Amino acid sequence: MGLNLRLVVPLVYAVAVVVAFMISTTVGSVVVIAGALLVGLFFVLTARSRQRE
Repeated sequence: MGLNLRLVVPLVYAVAVVVAFMISTTVGSVVVIAGALLVGLFFVLTARSRQRE
């Protein structure tokens, strides 16, 4: 399941960015910044859990 999430999370982020920019540039900018932080946090946390196993 972890591998599937590592593939799906960037795709969902990309779709969210495209849709947000279609709404407006301000919304798109907010989604880019907040989404990048969340995706980065996700990968940091999953990398730490893989090192513990």
